[in-house]
Amino acid sequence: MNAVLTPQTRSFGMGLERPADAGVMRATAVAAVLTDLAVRSGVVGLAGTLLVLAVAGGLLASGRVASAQAAALAGATVPFAAFLSLRMSPWLLPLDILAVAGLLVLAASLARGGSVLDLPLPTLAVRALHALGHGLAAPAFLAAPLERRRPAALLRGIGLALPLLVVLGLLLASADAVFAGFFDWWSPETVILHAVLLGIGAWGMAGLLRTASAEPAPATPALPFRLGHVEATVVLGSLVALFTAFAAAQVLAVAGGARHVLETRGLTYAEYARSGFFQLLAVAAITLVAIVGLRAVTDLSDPRRRLRFTLLAEAAIALTLVIVAVALRRLGLYQDAYGLTMLRLCSTVFAVWIGVVLMLAGAAVGGVGAGRAWLPGAAGAAGLVLLLTLNVVNPEAVVARHNIDRAARTLKVDPGYLAELSDDAVPALVEGLDRLPEPARSEVLAAVCDPSPEPDGGWAATNTARRRAVDARRQVCRPVGVRR
Repeated sequence: MNAVLTPQTRSFGMGLERPADAGVMRATAVAAVLTDLAVRSGVVGLAGTLLVLAVAGGLLASGRVASAQAAALAGATVPFAAFLSLRMSPWLLPLDILAVAGLLVLAASLARGGSVLDLPLPTLAVRALHALGHGLAAPAFLAAPLERRRPAALLRGIGLALPLLVVLGLLLASADAVFAGFFDWWSPETVILHAVLLGIGAWGMAGLLRTASAEPAPATPALPFRLGHVEATVVLGSLVALFTAFAAAQVLAVAGGARHVLETRGLTYAEYARSGFFQLLAVAAITLVAIVGLRAVTDLSDPRRRLRFTLLAEAAIALTLVIVAVALRRLGLYQDAYGLTMLRLCSTVFAVWIGVVLMLAGAAVGGVGAGRAWLPGAAGAAGLVLLLTLNVVNPEAVVARHNIDRAARTLKVDPGYLAELSDDAVPALVEGLDRLPEPARSEVLAAVCDPSPEPDGGWAATNTARRRAVDARRQVCRPVGVRR
């Protein structure tokens, strides 16, 4: 199936430099089995960690990763894989899984060459389409070795053995109850679920290996047009003027000069300061995209015009950083007034990431690393570092401790929210129970002692956060059957 490729297909980089072999088949089989095990045990557990390690290891062991950067990207999945067995937070784990998937796809895409320091957004889009095409063609990649091994004979053998095994198996099961117990798990729904999960795991692993075996991705098409310096000057000048007016409004508000406006709108200064965080963050994100995009499509060949663009862009970035700082200050006031939540904590981290990327964009616009498209890779690396930091500090425990400390000082607490936190927060909640005022203490204790049922996944569902939560509950919860 892989040998027949038209010139049109090859022009899109769909050809292969190396076909599938026995190593590919082994890696695919292992990934398929571990995918089935991990999904059925809830993903969050030891099986999820083993699956990621097996996929990354299979990619490296296949001998198809020729780039040191690609090998490093595959290796970077290891800490995120570990936290699948260490954390339970629904705020973290989807991001961990997304980070793992992104790193693996990027490692496969760069396996034959390329650098994370030369990945402008158009090139990233082309590589994503290239990887998607090879991922969709993964079944053909796996079928090629089977064709060489005469699948017709294999299918005939299976056809002859299957009815014989069914008849003999039924007779043995009816003759021996212990042997029959081996098949208690069987049902049509279970068989279908296993088949689907095995297929998904095999397809995903084969897609990565085919991408790593592929011809280089096609070159990024040239932009069909370039903006002139006038258009860029108008856009950047407008942003600078708008953000300067916003900065002036903040100075007036702090100095008390905007009291009449606030009173006219029926707002106290505290209400004004606590409003608008998400709008400000959206402004910062949109401005970042606009500046980076404008730099990519503007003709900057003339030195004087490039200098004018750089000065205006740097001014816009500096003023956008002011907006990020105002947003962070307002979020801090939210937290002082209403306590810390996972949404507010994650929003703070996102705002910090936006600020970091803005500073990186300022360096790129200023000429640092000129000639290389390092900004997207640096922005992604900054995001991964922040995500890894969140995993290490255990954000749900941070939220629980912050709100318990606040309750001890102010007697203000939302026990309903604390009760919604995952097992990651349970040890911190148990440790701080005696500092909570009544009736909040009783409400949180009741929620802690009424956990959601544990998954029936055996060793595959082993998770450190779940085990620590169980140990913490034993300290404060009465055994089942004992009246409280």
